[in-house]
Amino acid sequence: MRGWPGLALALVAPLEAQTLHYEGSVGLATGTYIFTQRTSSWNVSTGLAFSAGPVTLRANLPVFYQNTTLVASTGTGFLPTGGSSSGAVADTSAYRSSRDGNRRLALMVPAFDLATSDEADPVVVPTSAVTGYQWATGDPFLSVSFFGLQGAHVGVILGGSVKVPLNDTASFGTGAWDVGGSVSGSAVLGSRVMLGVDLGYWYLGDPPGLDVTNPVLFGGTLSVLAGRGWGTSVGISGATPSIPGFATSLSVTAGLLRIGGAGSFGALATVGLTETAPDVSVSLTWRLGLLR
Repeated sequence: MRGWPGLALALVAPLEAQTLHYEGSVGLATGTYIFTQRTSSWNVSTGLAFSAGPVTLRANLPVFYQNTTLVASTGTGFLPTGGSSSGAVADTSAYRSSRDGNRRLALMVPAFDLATSDEADPVVVPTSAVTGYQWATGDPFLSVSFFGLQGAHVGVILGGSVKVPLNDTASFGTGAWDVGGSVSGSAVLGSRVMLGVDLGYWYLGDPPGLDVTNPVLFGGTLSVLAGRGWGTSVGISGATPSIPGFATSLSVTAGLLRIGGAGSFGALATVGLTETAPDVSVSLTWRLGLLR
């Protein structure tokens, strides 16, 4: 559920016996999320992807340059845990969850809890949470994916990932293990049009002072393939609430991808639709062949 789920699957080159790629990305995510303060996080990720037949193993390490401790990196992306101010988030979560209107909505539409409801006042935390920009090495990610089905018109990938907890809330982490699984599929709708769908589930470890729930991730992407390896996409992505009482995370996405030779380059932009998503995020990605 990270990166180019529909378009990358649609444009993936035929698998060879063994390949090794260097993968990386650089991006910015900014938003107030559920708080009064704005968090802006620059992130750079580098890693390797080794493929043998239908199986691909990946390992990558992110580095962050971030101005508050309010938002932590998890398996599902940025999560507004509050960092050292997680108690304020927990108190607001308990208050919101106790409201009668919220309980009725959750019973009627559990998968989209509060996605369309009026959002409450933002969470107020101490000004000390705004630390100024600081560098921090993030938690490593390890993943494995498997082409369960690869045909001329449809494709299905099964995946599993783990986030290794090397950082705590002082370094934009949670100090806990995250483990997730996903399934991604694509279908050809025309000579140049592809539809991608994604579904995932993550077990998120609890940061100190805050009980989080395990979210379901979902997304859909419509891709148009142009000539000479170019492709564009639009889509929607989201996740059910990780913090009880807060909104489902929803974002719209737009992307551009260029594949040529042994590598690919892409650009992706997202706009958040709910309080738990970043207001805006942009990223550049690349994938370069090292062994074929």
